[in-house]
Amino acid sequence: MALITEEHEITDEKQVIRTFSLNSITLAFTKENKELETHFLVDFYNKSLDHVRLAIFAAIILYALYGIIDAALIPEFEHKFLTLRYLLVIPMLLSVLAFSFAKIYKRKIQFVNAMVVLISCLGVTGMIWLAPENLANYYFAGLILILVMNYGFLRLRFIWAVAAGILSSTAYIIAAFFIIQMPFLLAVVNSFFLIAINLIGFFIARYLEYYARRDYFTNQLLKIERVKLRTLNARLEAKIKDKANQLGNLQKEILDELENKGKV
Repeated sequence: MALITEEHEITDEKQVIRTFSLNSITLAFTKENKELETHFLVDFYNKSLDHVRLAIFAAIILYALYGIIDAALIPEFEHKFLTLRYLLVIPMLLSVLAFSFAKIYKRKIQFVNAMVVLISCLGVTGMIWLAPENLANYYFAGLILILVMNYGFLRLRFIWAVAAGILSSTAYIIAAFFIIQMPFLLAVVNSFFLIAINLIGFFIARYLEYYARRDYFTNQLLKIERVKLRTLNARLEAKIKDKANQLGNLQKEILDELENKGKV
């Protein structure tokens, strides 16, 4: 199906409306709709940009506020945690927020935002590793919060959200069993919760992108129908004008003939 804009005209009356076809894994447009993919990504970026900036700004605020909890819970580790928060993760988030105003961000938005998720999760995992054993699990909720943002708030495409979620969760699970000193049962339970959150997130991200693509495809069909309707109206007006001219000429011929007969 050809991409249609409001300014285009339909010259082929036999043009057909094709079916909605997506790649089952990446959700990209396929088959006869493949040419829509590039324009959809631009449209998706334009509609997502303000939302993504808001999400990153919210992440900065939350990450900064949790520094108060660091100081309250574990004063002896305060400086290490502040280093992770304020010298690593928050500067990275601020850089991404500033980068979102650059033109190149449009081409890199999915990769950059996926890296934001991954680095944020690694930052929280590092805090869990640094914290005393009896307090480490207080930071586990931070991983859940980041994964929720990954799948539902950062407007990542399904394939990128899944990649970021799996890599982040895998890093924590490996750390929990082999690096961080935590009870085995706690590592198992936390790993189970991460896997469950990812499974739920898979469906959320897939649902969001699927319906974003379906709405875009539907809008393209509506544009086609509007252009067809305008074209048909233009042709009908031309035919009416032509018939009116013919009737005018015929009327003139009749009047001329009557006038000639009157003279005779």
